[in-house]
Amino acid sequence: MPHNRILQLLARKVAGEATADELSELQNLLEQHPDNVYIEEILTQLWAKQAVDDTEQELEYLKHKLKYTADFEAEEETVTRNLYPKIKHYLAIAAICLLTIAGVVYYRVFTANTPVALTEISAGKGVRKKIILPDGTQVWLNSNSRLTFNNNLSTAPNRMVTLTGEAYFDVVKNKHRPFIIQTNKVSIKVLGTAFNVKAYPTDSITETSLIRGSIELTLADNQHQKILLKAGEKLLLADKNTASKGAPLPAAITEKQKLSIENIKPVEIESQQYIEETSWITDKLIFKNESFSQLAPRLERWYNVKIHINNIAVNDFHFTGVFQNETIEQALKAMQLIRPFKFKISNDEININ
Repeated sequence: MPHNRILQLLARKVAGEATADELSELQNLLEQHPDNVYIEEILTQLWAKQAVDDTEQELEYLKHKLKYTADFEAEEETVTRNLYPKIKHYLAIAAICLLTIAGVVYYRVFTANTPVALTEISAGKGVRKKIILPDGTQVWLNSNSRLTFNNNLSTAPNRMVTLTGEAYFDVVKNKHRPFIIQTNKVSIKVLGTAFNVKAYPTDSITETSLIRGSIELTLADNQHQKILLKAGEKLLLADKNTASKGAPLPAAITEKQKLSIENIKPVEIESQQYIEETSWITDKLIFKNESFSQLAPRLERWYNVKIHINNIAVNDFHFTGVFQNETIEQALKAMQLIRPFKFKISNDEININ
């Protein structure tokens, strides 16, 4: 029954005979039965074609009338009176068609081909910030990090963002619209979960740590390889050029094995347990048995400084600790209590000897 009624109302609409109440009824029916929307387009096209055919018949009639003017003089007034409503009707149809075509052209040229505007949010060195995306997803950006996303994030089929640096995501669940994070080495697809991504371009290791839910990862250099992580797991992906850079690899990764999945383990420091991978969102810098060469880049981002290690031996000094409210000078002095070294601070430059 609704299908027949929709056909009746659509026919009256394209003919220009539908009342305001009928148009309102049609709108409600189409919302309840969206699969019938395409019928309107078909009827409009058929009506337009019929209007063209009928107009051509009228033109042929006028030519015939001009040829036999004398025979039609007596009926001139009647013909004019009957033809005028038809011409007016066809002009109305033509106007509707022109407006429709103009609307389609405008949409395709000025809307469909217009790039969606981008939003970029940055956290400079020494800065950590929390943001809420248009879809409600919460993101914590670590220092020297950048997040970019389209302004149609809340309506696009895929909620896609690009990350440079480190961020913790608490994604609003939507099984119909996946949330995708793209980095230079890995792409992460989720429906709704909480996890941390560390993907600094200058770091030799990219880390993805899953706190809650599940995620699917795709490697940038191997699109066919899919990796599934479960809660409490983290993926470590080493740069192929790590060895040539001379940067040390974590114990979980060997020279022959550039990818590793391991469990997230709490770090215990002075009888307190911390989750090192996500402690930064509570303004705590956690490190356990890290060499100075590994720790230096983290200190640079955390305090917005530049560290120069002039004594090669200092690179291999290992440290364990928690920094929260300390200044860089206080942090370095605390490290001096563990292993002896000298430092000099000049503005934002620090020389280690």
